[in-house]
Amino acid sequence: MAFNLTESVVREYLRDHSGEARCPDCVTRALGQEAPSRPISAVMAELAERRPPFAAGRCGCGAKGLMYLR
Repeated sequence: MAFNLTESVVREYLRDHSGEARCPDCVTRALGQEAPSRPISAVMAELAERRPPFAAGRCGCGAKGLMYLR
């Protein structure tokens, strides 16, 4: 159940910031969660395998990230 809720929140966050790649650490901070970002990393790894509408990209911090395509 927690994984589904985390997935829903991450998907919504990426949709709200479509076209901008975000890494798990930056998504974790933006959502007000505490580190480590393992649950969010796991969700983002799974979403990356479901392309499209998700695509890999570089986060503003320089780390590998994921973005929602418009």
